[in-house]
Amino acid sequence: MKNLPMLCLAALFFCNAHAQLTIAGSSSLTIENGTQIHADGLTLIPSADFSLSNVTVSRSAIVVHTTVNTYISRVYQFSSTSDPFSGSIQINYTDAELNGLAEADLTLNIYNGTNWTAYPAIARDAINNYVLTDGLSGITLNELTLASQFAPLPLTWLSFTAKAQNNSQSLLQWATAQEQNTKDFYIQYCSDGISWVTIGSLPAAGNSNFTSRYKYVHPNPVTGANYYRIKQTDVDGRYRYSPVRMLSFTKNLQPFVILGNPVINDVLTLQVNMATSLAFYTADGKLLWQEQVNAGTKTINVSCYAKGTYLLKTITTTQKVVIQ
Repeated sequence: MKNLPMLCLAALFFCNAHAQLTIAGSSSLTIENGTQIHADGLTLIPSADFSLSNVTVSRSAIVVHTTVNTYISRVYQFSSTSDPFSGSIQINYTDAELNGLAEADLTLNIYNGTNWTAYPAIARDAINNYVLTDGLSGITLNELTLASQFAPLPLTWLSFTAKAQNNSQSLLQWATAQEQNTKDFYIQYCSDGISWVTIGSLPAAGNSNFTSRYKYVHPNPVTGANYYRIKQTDVDGRYRYSPVRMLSFTKNLQPFVILGNPVINDVLTLQVNMATSLAFYTADGKLLWQEQVNAGTKTINVSCYAKGTYLLKTITTTQKVVIQ
């Protein structure tokens, strides 16, 4: 019976790429002293019995609680803070999740429900891609990730809000403090919580000891859920993400929504809400192409067109497209 918790947890985590463990209501899972559990790259080895109850454990690419260090794109999150944990924790990762961090600098960072704390590693394996931390004692678990022990964030996030305006636009506002070597903020959007696209950008303050405030208006959110996050980049190429914000709209459904206008990087991205016929015209009315499309996200390469203003039409809708 000692290995049963390990088998149940592993099965729940490995069922799909976004798997999660849920222990609902009065149910509980006890991991016995010395039992190793391996769950989607997370290994817990308690040195004392460890119980989970009424909690969901999931994996994400971004933290919910802003951390002071640059971290990898692998975060384990508990929907409620756990009981105290003692023992060892190992996190495996892929090279694609490093976010430019040196593997020799990776350190376990734990959010305990109040603040983030870094714990020294006893083993880092850059070949098999894992970091092992031992000697943990009485640590409550809320979020876990690997972060650089030497690379503090170049800014402090004070706030990030998303508000609906007239049931037709999304107003995004954020504030930062103590920016150092910051470069740009990229506004990213998706309607499914998974497939993110960049819809705009704003220059960062660069170096500032004062509070900096930013805002961006997304003019064409879709009916239903709209998710937003900010990708903040540094002058040295490093980046990290803000928390995710969601807005829901009940407005009449438009045939399509342009995600990012003006168009950057020669790619026009559309959220097509229904099967329709799209036609692309020059500003003076010359038809360049016409295509029948289905609902979903559609990308169109516009590198062959000169910079300027164009028209994208359906039978009922016309929108201007600006290529920069």
